[in-house]
Amino acid sequence: MNFSDIFTAIKKGAVVITVNQRLARHLLNRVEQAYIKEGIVTWPSPSILSFDVWLNQLWQQRFDSVVDEVVQPLIAKTLLTKDQALVIWERVIRQSSSAELLNVAATAKAAHKARQFSVQWQIGNGNGFNASEDIAAFNQWHKVYKTELLKAGWIDSVQLLSTATELMRNSCLPCPKEVILAGFDIFTPSQKDCWALLESKGCTVSMYSSNESPQSVNVLSALDVKHEMACVAQWARERLNDNPNAVIGIVVWELEAVRQTLETAFREAFYPSATYAVDVPFEKPYNVSLGLPLSSYAPVKQALRLLQFFSKPLPLSELSLLLRSSFLVAGQAEWGSRARLEVNLRKNGVLNCSVKKLFKELEPNEGVLQTKQNRQEVAATDNESICPMLHIFLGEVIQRLGGKTKRVAPSQWVGVFRELLTTIKVKGDRELSSVEYQVFQAWDKGLRTFAGLDAMYGVIDYAAALSALRRLMADTVFQPETLPAPIQIMGLMEAAGHRFDALWVCGLHEKCWPPAPQPSPFLSIVEQRKQGLVQSSAEHQYKYAKQVTENWASSAQAVVFSYSSSDGESAQQVSPLLDDYPVISVDDLLKEQPVNRFEPRIGNEPLMLVEDNSGPVVDANVISHGGTGVLKDQSACPFKAFVHYRLKTKAIEEPELGIDARLRGSLVHSALEGVWDKLKDQKTLNDYDADTLADLVDGIVKQVVQRESYRTPMLKKALGQLEVKRISELLLDWLAIDKQRESFTVLETEWRQTLTVGQLNLNTVIDRVDQLQDGSTAVIDYKTGATAVGKWFGERPEEPQLPLYSVFGREGVESISFAQLKKGDVKYVGLSDKPTQFSALKGLDDGKVKADATDWASQMNHWKGVMTTLSDEFVAGDARVSPTKKACEYCDLNSLCRINEQNSRGDDE
Repeated sequence: MNFSDIFTAIKKGAVVITVNQRLARHLLNRVEQAYIKEGIVTWPSPSILSFDVWLNQLWQQRFDSVVDEVVQPLIAKTLLTKDQALVIWERVIRQSSSAELLNVAATAKAAHKARQFSVQWQIGNGNGFNASEDIAAFNQWHKVYKTELLKAGWIDSVQLLSTATELMRNSCLPCPKEVILAGFDIFTPSQKDCWALLESKGCTVSMYSSNESPQSVNVLSALDVKHEMACVAQWARERLNDNPNAVIGIVVWELEAVRQTLETAFREAFYPSATYAVDVPFEKPYNVSLGLPLSSYAPVKQALRLLQFFSKPLPLSELSLLLRSSFLVAGQAEWGSRARLEVNLRKNGVLNCSVKKLFKELEPNEGVLQTKQNRQEVAATDNESICPMLHIFLGEVIQRLGGKTKRVAPSQWVGVFRELLTTIKVKGDRELSSVEYQVFQAWDKGLRTFAGLDAMYGVIDYAAALSALRRLMADTVFQPETLPAPIQIMGLMEAAGHRFDALWVCGLHEKCWPPAPQPSPFLSIVEQRKQGLVQSSAEHQYKYAKQVTENWASSAQAVVFSYSSSDGESAQQVSPLLDDYPVISVDDLLKEQPVNRFEPRIGNEPLMLVEDNSGPVVDANVISHGGTGVLKDQSACPFKAFVHYRLKTKAIEEPELGIDARLRGSLVHSALEGVWDKLKDQKTLNDYDADTLADLVDGIVKQVVQRESYRTPMLKKALGQLEVKRISELLLDWLAIDKQRESFTVLETEWRQTLTVGQLNLNTVIDRVDQLQDGSTAVIDYKTGATAVGKWFGERPEEPQLPLYSVFGREGVESISFAQLKKGDVKYVGLSDKPTQFSALKGLDDGKVKADATDWASQMNHWKGVMTTLSDEFVAGDARVSPTKKACEYCDLNSLCRINEQNSRGDDE
């Protein structure tokens, strides 16, 4: 029966039953076009239904007829959805003795599938002496599952066909006069029984065939999957250009696995000037039929993330995604403030955050984010939160959470979830796109589905409800509705019954076509093969794949089969099912080679490599460019200095567990500042006895840690006490070193001054300045890690701070030193022009010192030249990616400068 016959039958009231919903829509569209072609303005709605929809419609009609007592129990039963059935399977398996060894959710799906095979293919339970452990376990679960259904008066979708057949046999359901079956390559025994019953009741049952004689069928060998997808996209584009009204089908093996590669190829072929996927319009000439899990769409991800956040702390990685999302109250209006909020959370080492903690941090004049300095940066007034709208609505959420019920049914949890998400305004403050609107509609439908699981779950707590809802959303496949597209991209079995102008089937190499057998482990393999279950044996798979291949070959005037000759690791051969078809080359098949996405932008002009290593010159009006870090970064890598200080860009920080090195260094600096502000000089230090000095240090350190605890709450607990003990011991060790020095007076601590280097004015902070016995000056820089004087030398010194201070700072500097405050290895590491005044330091004449000069004046002149050169380079806009040997080890800009890609390209060349 061809389409003309099916159209005539439909006008007489025939029912068309298709293998899937896609074919039903396809035939419905063809019927509507046929009516329009005949000039008919109105027509009765055609009965074109997928097999599953037809069964459900039959079930809905079960109350329309008078029935006897024999079938009354069948009619009174309740039909479970697949989701409801899976919940029962999970409960049955979870209560079994082997549950702890299983992935319950995955096992439930496999058991449900095995039951479907067992019923529809009429396969026995396989009990016997040789039954495997899997079969025995399944039979046990299945028995309990069927008992639960029987007790509750339920049937599942697996039973629906046999139940409907029984009702039709007893004349409790109407039998159509004519049924046309479309797209079925194979029938299960249960389906055959149903068709036989219909015929016995006087119904005419016939098959629709879309097959016609093709003009050409060819096989193409591609280099790899990427090349194969590029050829498909180019071919589809050329076909559509030749005939804008053409219906083009593209069938892809394992569409889910290659989807991204395929969509990239089509984007480059149809929209070569589009740089990103978001640049492609929503309505495209091609449509991918494969939906994605509903939980993978951004609105649903955010809704589930928010519900998780309302019940327990989120790790910072998840909280960051929550704050960046537009699906949140004032998501657009406060996006800048929330970016600063995240940066501050990271800076302050927040690893996990609860609703209440975030609410508190957002309170004006409270928390780590609301120091005076930060309030000046992010809030207009001292009584305004950094994110006022988020702060207000989080407060409302917390109020609603206060009365949260402990254990209730899913339908009641749905009410709670809706209320919380409505309160936090999960739809955001901008207009939704078409896809986003549809996703929220699907989310709402999913909530209604979850609300229908009361009888399966009973009463559950918040965590269990959210976990179950998350699984339901992950198992729900969603595809946004679009206008009909001329190019239909579909999975392997979706083209059944379709008629195309041109068809391309991808991925048909010998490893996948015919597919390998995949019998159910829960059913007897012997019984599966005996009943003809396709997945049960290589023989059945081969016969079925051969039939499908022949159907493809006759589904369009022009058909192309293709495969990739390599999977990236090994060679692949064409499927043996394609041996009888002629091979065609890419040049013969395509008018043009697959498009290069850069070609529309540059035409046929030769590419010219441009190395742009300079930014604009520093504005003369900008006199200050930060501190000594400018020259440190310029020395390490000019690009680093340009990004950090000209573009004002740094990578966001990853918080560490506990107190990070930066905070520890800051605490040590502050404590030493307090100690020397009190002591003033070495004489006073030596006048203190051990106990008195220990009390002094301990008191100052406690004050420093307590002051910091207002910004870093973790220091309020035992961790703060441990840090006080650690720093106090470290400072006492250090003061013991200072006691052994020659006499000195501390002139300055944390001394702030502006140094002019070339055209740059640098705001600097010198940790400490000592005056020695002879009146000369020593500049000291505290370091809590290992140090070395070698970092000061060369044209690009690794640590230019102290050389900078010695040349451009206070006059008379004749000693510079790191104060290495490393536990177990405290010491001075530095240089002095007068070692007799500061014997802990080395002179330039020391053989171990690899300096740039042999005397102090020459070394100072060298440093002055180096610092001036670095300053001039920065002012000139030097932005070369030219790192020193160790500059990249801890750099935060690798992804921006792409130094690793440059090195890889150089190695390849």
